[in-house]
Amino acid sequence: MIYLGIHGGHNASAALMRDGKIIFALQEERFTNLKNFYGYPFQSVKHCLDYVKSKKLIIDIAAIATIEDYLFFHKYRFNNFFSIPDFHKYYSVSLSQKKAISFVMNHKKSKNNKGFYLPFQKINKKNYFNINYRRDIFIEQLKKQGKHNIKKITFLDHHTCHAYYSYFSAKNRKENSCVVAVDSYGDKANQTVWVVKRNKLQLVAKTDQFEIARIYKFITLILNMKPEEHEFKVMGLSAYSKKKFILDVYEKVFKKIQKFDGIKIVHNKRPKNLYLYLKEATKDFRFDNIAGGLQYFVEQLMKELLIRIYKKYKIKNFYFSGGVSMNVKMYNNLGKLSFVDFLYSPPSGSDESLSIGACYYLSQHIKTYPLNNIYLGKNLISKSVKLNLEYIKKQFSKKDYKILSNFNHKDLASLLVNNQIIAVARDREEFGARALGNRSIIANPSNYGVVQSINESIKNRDFWMPFALTILKESHKKYIDNKKNFECNYMTMSFDTNKNNFNKIKAGCHPYDKTVRPQILDKNSNPKYYSIIKQFSKKTGIPALLNTSLNLHGNPMASSLSQVISTFKKSGLKYLYLNDNFLIKKK
Repeated sequence: MIYLGIHGGHNASAALMRDGKIIFALQEERFTNLKNFYGYPFQSVKHCLDYVKSKKLIIDIAAIATIEDYLFFHKYRFNNFFSIPDFHKYYSVSLSQKKAISFVMNHKKSKNNKGFYLPFQKINKKNYFNINYRRDIFIEQLKKQGKHNIKKITFLDHHTCHAYYSYFSAKNRKENSCVVAVDSYGDKANQTVWVVKRNKLQLVAKTDQFEIARIYKFITLILNMKPEEHEFKVMGLSAYSKKKFILDVYEKVFKKIQKFDGIKIVHNKRPKNLYLYLKEATKDFRFDNIAGGLQYFVEQLMKELLIRIYKKYKIKNFYFSGGVSMNVKMYNNLGKLSFVDFLYSPPSGSDESLSIGACYYLSQHIKTYPLNNIYLGKNLISKSVKLNLEYIKKQFSKKDYKILSNFNHKDLASLLVNNQIIAVARDREEFGARALGNRSIIANPSNYGVVQSINESIKNRDFWMPFALTILKESHKKYIDNKKNFECNYMTMSFDTNKNNFNKIKAGCHPYDKTVRPQILDKNSNPKYYSIIKQFSKKTGIPALLNTSLNLHGNPMASSLSQVISTFKKSGLKYLYLNDNFLIKKK
């Protein structure tokens, strides 16, 4: 059986499942080089279809992971669709359908409307809100691409795809479990709760009144950061606030907005205009304290939610998905709840994962397999390229670069010991928001000086933002407080660090609260990357490396070989390690 999952919208993606295994998961941003690409995933779908055609196969079902989405007609790129001022006027503040359609109708008249990814000129005030019409356009586009290679096309509920992704992607699928999906909005819901019985998911709660993701987005905007992209910056900033200020902001600004109705989180005293309320209510508070109060608000709501689920169902195992699942900091506190035995946050659980969730939902009647790793994207080397010394010499001039071939992992470890910062690229790229060793920048985690060097040479991160850590599974408990053995293979949770060993990994930790967001690496998930860290460990006694994504500031992770080379050349990085063979050094 072959299934194609598609998500068109923010962080557009496509995934292909064959006989219960995900074999491709692709983000459109990697093809367009537009971060958080917003629109229909033409190239991602094409990649999946090309594979099917090459094998002379037929897709049994193609599923679009949204039933009712008024954004089908919207532009490729969110920040081109609404500028920051217009974001206030048209989207975030009012959330008015009338204003949205008015904007679309006016823009239709302009000459600059080529960015809309479905037939834009056919839109009118009547069919804009017609679900069947929108679906027909989507189906028409997919049929053009798939021709005779797709038997059936269907539409699946947004939150259902979130939930199925979370549970079925996990290596450890536990009975007596619960799946919690929380996001900004999708198919008339922003919070759903599912109970797992006999490997089946049963919906037990659903609401469209849990506004935490929207509140986080508004606060991001109020703090002069970019909504739907910089929420993680607000989360990182929150660690700098002190408890008394956190509680003050929480009590005066956030606490009264939401309340519980059983295991649903609903409106309490919701202001008529939530954005304007938050802007006014926070104006006398310092920026770090606003971030701290917001993060505390998130954690209090989620803790109480788990407590209520436990009391009602006696459930101790929890799986998460949706945009709020990307809040890595909250897991550190959720995991400390005495009754919690198991927490799982899947790799990149935001909307890009909906395409994978759609595949898992379609495959309920067959045996399915978890994600053993997340290297599901494009290969570094295309079929048209022969990566040899001759090819490398053509890309890098002898005048400006030194090229070393047959450069092994032991040699690479020696450079890392000497505090060199190295870009690495090999094999298939990572799906999702995190670099996990195949499109990464790596460095010695014991030397905090490399953080400044990385920021100066390529990343340009805000000073309060931490980098992440890759650490070998067999040694991680010496450095990380993970007494309950939570799965954290994808940098999706934060943990406290061991005080005695913190200095050995400090460059890959949060500089203020000393927490860490690790990729806990086992040998089987990425043997080559494991080998590099093992060699580094032999020389230093530290089984870990600082790890951050290989990309220029504001761009998606470098994907293709040409993107990797271009990123390296434009950056201030000195070393590039290609395909576990070639080391390129800037002179």
